[in-house]
Amino acid sequence: MASQKEQNYANQFRMQIPSNPRYVSVARNFVYNLARQCNFSLHDSADLKLAVGECLLNVIKHAYLGKTNYPIFLEITALDDRMEIRIRDFGVQKNLSTIQSYDPGDYREEGIGLFLIRRLTDHFYIDQSGRGNKLILTKKK
Repeated sequence: MASQKEQNYANQFRMQIPSNPRYVSVARNFVYNLARQCNFSLHDSADLKLAVGECLLNVIKHAYLGKTNYPIFLEITALDDRMEIRIRDFGVQKNLSTIQSYDPGDYREEGIGLFLIRRLTDHFYIDQSGRGNKLILTKKK
Protein backbone atom coordinates (compact mmCIF):
# COMPACT_ATOMS: atom_id res chain seq x y z
CA MET A 1 0.00 0.00 0.00
CA ALA A 2 1.71 3.13 -1.20
CA SER A 3 0.97 6.46 0.38
CA GLN A 4 0.52 9.72 -1.50
CA LYS A 5 4.16 10.57 -0.97
CA GLU A 6 6.50 7.59 -1.22
CA GLN A 7 9.22 7.49 1.43
CA ASN A 8 12.67 7.13 -0.12
CA TYR A 9 14.87 4.86 1.96
CA ALA A 10 17.78 4.80 -0.49
CA ASN A 11 19.85 7.20 1.60
CA GLN A 12 18.40 6.65 5.06
CA PHE A 13 20.26 4.83 7.81
CA ARG A 14 19.05 3.80 11.26
CA MET A 15 20.88 2.43 14.24
CA GLN A 16 20.23 1.85 17.91
CA ILE A 17 22.90 1.90 20.59
CA PRO A 18 22.64 1.36 24.33
CA SER A 19 23.07 4.40 26.57
CA ASN A 20 26.56 3.24 27.50
CA PRO A 21 29.45 5.64 26.79
CA ARG A 22 31.55 2.76 25.44
CA TYR A 23 29.30 2.63 22.32
CA VAL A 24 29.38 6.34 21.51
CA SER A 25 32.48 5.82 19.36
CA VAL A 26 30.60 3.25 17.24
CA ALA A 27 27.94 5.81 16.30
CA ARG A 28 30.48 8.63 15.91
CA ASN A 29 32.64 6.57 13.54
CA PHE A 30 29.61 5.43 11.54
CA VAL A 31 28.52 9.05 11.01
CA TYR A 32 32.06 10.11 10.08
CA ASN A 33 32.52 7.27 7.57
CA LEU A 34 29.08 7.85 6.07
CA ALA A 35 29.79 11.56 5.66
CA ARG A 36 33.09 10.78 3.92
CA GLN A 37 31.30 8.26 1.68
CA CYS A 38 28.79 10.99 0.79
CA ASN A 39 31.59 13.34 -0.29
CA PHE A 40 31.65 15.59 2.75
CA SER A 41 35.02 17.20 3.32
CA LEU A 42 37.36 15.78 5.93
CA HIS A 43 36.72 18.86 8.08
CA ASP A 44 32.90 18.70 7.83
CA SER A 45 32.92 14.94 8.47
CA ALA A 46 34.96 15.49 11.63
CA ASP A 47 32.54 18.26 12.70
CA LEU A 48 29.60 15.86 12.37
CA LYS A 49 31.47 13.17 14.28
CA LEU A 50 32.16 15.53 17.18
CA ALA A 51 28.62 16.99 17.20
CA VAL A 52 27.00 13.53 17.25
CA GLY A 53 29.32 12.43 20.05
CA GLU A 54 28.38 15.46 22.14
CA CYS A 55 24.67 14.81 21.56
CA LEU A 56 24.96 11.17 22.57
CA LEU A 57 26.92 11.98 25.71
CA ASN A 58 24.32 14.61 26.64
CA VAL A 59 21.57 12.03 26.20
CA ILE A 60 23.41 9.57 28.45
CA LYS A 61 24.22 12.17 31.11
CA HIS A 62 21.07 14.31 31.16
CA ALA A 63 18.21 12.28 29.69
CA TYR A 64 19.14 8.84 31.03
CA LEU A 65 20.94 10.18 34.12
CA GLY A 66 23.98 8.00 33.50
CA LYS A 67 22.03 4.74 33.23
CA THR A 68 23.62 2.45 30.66
CA ASN A 69 20.75 0.14 29.71
CA TYR A 70 18.39 2.38 27.72
CA PRO A 71 18.11 2.76 23.92
CA ILE A 72 19.30 5.69 21.87
CA PHE A 73 18.04 5.77 18.28
CA LEU A 74 19.83 7.46 15.40
CA GLU A 75 18.28 8.17 12.03
CA ILE A 76 20.61 9.60 9.40
CA THR A 77 19.48 10.88 6.03
CA ALA A 78 22.17 11.59 3.44
CA LEU A 79 20.91 14.03 0.83
CA ASP A 80 22.71 15.58 -2.15
CA ASP A 81 23.47 18.84 -0.36
CA ARG A 82 23.31 17.96 3.36
CA MET A 83 23.09 15.32 6.05
CA GLU A 84 20.28 15.27 8.60
CA ILE A 85 20.71 13.38 11.86
CA ARG A 86 17.94 12.70 14.35
CA ILE A 87 18.85 11.34 17.77
CA ARG A 88 15.92 10.03 19.84
CA ASP A 89 15.71 9.03 23.47
CA PHE A 90 12.90 8.34 25.91
CA GLY A 91 14.59 9.84 28.94
CA VAL A 92 14.06 12.87 31.14
CA GLN A 93 13.20 16.15 29.46
CA LYS A 94 15.30 19.01 30.76
CA ASN A 95 13.67 22.43 30.98
CA LEU A 96 15.27 24.16 28.00
CA SER A 97 14.85 27.60 29.54
CA THR A 98 17.21 26.63 32.39
CA ILE A 99 20.07 25.65 30.08
CA GLN A 100 22.69 28.34 30.33
CA SER A 101 24.46 29.48 27.21
CA TYR A 102 28.17 28.81 27.31
CA ASP A 103 30.41 31.84 27.63
CA PRO A 104 33.95 31.15 26.34
CA GLY A 105 35.27 33.68 28.86
CA ASP A 106 33.79 31.76 31.80
CA TYR A 107 35.96 29.22 33.59
CA ARG A 108 33.08 26.75 34.06
CA GLU A 109 32.45 24.18 31.34
CA GLU A 110 28.67 23.94 31.80
CA GLY A 111 26.94 24.18 28.42
CA ILE A 112 30.04 23.70 26.30
CA GLY A 113 28.55 20.62 24.57
CA LEU A 114 25.54 22.50 23.17
CA PHE A 115 27.81 25.42 22.28
CA LEU A 116 30.00 23.06 20.22
CA ILE A 117 27.04 21.33 18.59
CA ARG A 118 25.60 24.68 17.46
CA ARG A 119 29.00 25.79 16.12
CA LEU A 120 29.68 22.52 14.27
CA THR A 121 26.31 22.17 12.53
CA ASP A 122 24.26 24.41 10.25
CA HIS A 123 21.04 23.72 12.12
CA PHE A 124 20.36 22.27 15.57
CA TYR A 125 17.01 21.82 17.23
CA ILE A 126 15.73 20.04 20.34
CA ASP A 127 12.18 18.69 20.01
CA GLN A 128 10.46 17.82 23.28
CA SER A 129 6.92 17.69 21.92
CA GLY A 130 6.50 14.01 22.77
CA ARG A 131 7.93 11.67 25.36
CA GLY A 132 11.69 12.03 25.72
CA ASN A 133 13.84 14.14 23.44
CA LYS A 134 14.64 14.36 19.76
CA LEU A 135 17.83 16.15 18.75
CA ILE A 136 17.90 17.24 15.11
CA LEU A 137 21.18 18.22 13.44
CA THR A 138 21.76 19.34 9.88
CA LYS A 139 25.12 19.83 8.17
CA LYS A 140 25.35 21.19 4.63
CA LYS A 141 28.10 20.26 2.20
